[in-house]
Amino acid sequence: PQVLKSCSQFIEEHGIVDGIYRLSGISSNIQKLRQEFDTEKTADLTKDVYLQDIHCVSSLCKAYFRELPNPLLMYQLYDKFA
Repeated sequence: PQVLKSCSQFIEEHGIVDGIYRLSGISSNIQKLRQEFDTEKTADLTKDVYLQDIHCVSSLCKAYFRELPNPLLMYQLYDKFA
């Protein structure tokens, strides 16, 4: 999906900070970013709001995975991964 492709590329280029996936971004920034992807299918991640709150980009990635109908690690294989 484009949201994961864009966000992961942005994080690779700009996200070399401690706790990039551990810390959450500002919820209003995450909502703005989600809305941009929903309406335009792409987002301008070079806006100052996203560069200043890079954690909102990683938070959107985490939210995408959390909201999948089925987990990435299938229930049948959970014991092998844990």
